[in-house]
Amino acid sequence: MVTSVALQTKTVNRSDGTNWMIAAMILGMVWMIAFIAAANEFAIIVATATWYFSRKDIPDSDGIAGDSDVMKGLKWTYRYQMGTLALGSFILTLIWLIRAIFEYIGEKVHEATAGNKCTECLLCCIRCCLDCFDRFVRYLNYNAYIYNAITCESFCPSALHAFLLMLKNSAKFAFVSGISGAFMFLAKTFIAVTTTIFGYWLIWPMTKPV
Repeated sequence: MVTSVALQTKTVNRSDGTNWMIAAMILGMVWMIAFIAAANEFAIIVATATWYFSRKDIPDSDGIAGDSDVMKGLKWTYRYQMGTLALGSFILTLIWLIRAIFEYIGEKVHEATAGNKCTECLLCCIRCCLDCFDRFVRYLNYNAYIYNAITCESFCPSALHAFLLMLKNSAKFAFVSGISGAFMFLAKTFIAVTTTIFGYWLIWPMTKPV
């Protein structure tokens, strides 16, 4: 005996106030995610800064010169610099909100113009500009956190001074970024190749015919 299963659906009529509350909760969740990411970056920055400014001529108890304090980064994050990280992450959240609104409007415009190629080209150009602005703000926030970790200034002065410092030393910043990008690429490649070989080494005995 075959019985059919009917799906039950309900229509929920929400008021405008409820819709605004849901939107505010979603925005707050995105802001929290951006703040956690900024806090992790700041902890790594403080750990790197403490190692750079620590004494290298006297070995520590572990026998390694220099001291990198990760716990100090976590302490500074939640005791001294929560406002700085919250403001930087909030700016990123606003940019992500603008990009989400643009994607929604762009989809509606694309459907209304029946896939017009000029409209697609214009939407792609705007999308590229928004993506470049997002990357620029991310990079500026990261350097502002570095400047803040060294000088303990607030977010806005740190962002301004970091931007001016990048303008005055653009060649050095570009060279260091290129070198770090190359090392990151080599590290990711090594991790990918190593995990692939290790996974194959684990799976290969299971695939052999009995």
